[in-house]
Amino acid sequence: MRSAMIRTLIGAALCGAVATAQDAVPSAAAVLRELKAGNDHHTAKRYQHPHQTAARQRELTATQHPHAIVLSCADSRVTPEIILDQGLGDLFDVRVAGNVASDIELASIEYAASHLHTPLLIVMGHQRCGAVTAAAESGEAEGHLPSLLALIRPAVERAKAQPGDLIDNAVRLNVENVVRQVRGSTPVLAALVDGGALTVVGAVYSLDTGKVAWLPDGQTKTIARLCARSPAITY
Repeated sequence: MRSAMIRTLIGAALCGAVATAQDAVPSAAAVLRELKAGNDHHTAKRYQHPHQTAARQRELTATQHPHAIVLSCADSRVTPEIILDQGLGDLFDVRVAGNVASDIELASIEYAASHLHTPLLIVMGHQRCGAVTAAAESGEAEGHLPSLLALIRPAVERAKAQPGDLIDNAVRLNVENVVRQVRGSTPVLAALVDGGALTVVGAVYSLDTGKVAWLPDGQTKTIARLCARSPAITY
């Protein structure tokens, strides 16, 4: 009897700790709503410029709590803080041509998701991406480019079988590929996704309009729902 009571108390404590953590960290859904609103500010050119004061800079000297990770292209026209109307300390940026995810990019994402407890990752491609266009061309790439383009070419090959613009389709498919890659990346990110601590969303930015098109999000579990279904943890 005493052993069963102890197990019940431990289970309640664990779920209580989860609830406390969730109170401290905004939900991925809430963050996504904020970023969508921020993009609306960008398209209307009515920026709020949040968190860009001297006080905010001083606040961040000792710690950081970004509420979203953005894996985006290094293209100079695609600056997450501007197109999502965010400020200092709001976004953990991982930028690389073609918004690909090699071990180096995955390591950065793991750091933010695991150690900073950032609940949302956005993989964002963009219209007329130069890296995707280069991957679709048959010419010889120089320097270190071949290793990067090799990560994009599977999306290009899939896009060739689809109707419509090759580059537009390849940009979207490349985002979808990276979203799947991150969600299945073991041992760290897959566990966070499965546990509900990290939500991964795909997006494509339009250079013409400034609008972000959000790709359909996959279903994820949340720890809160798990605790609601199993209030006592048994061993």
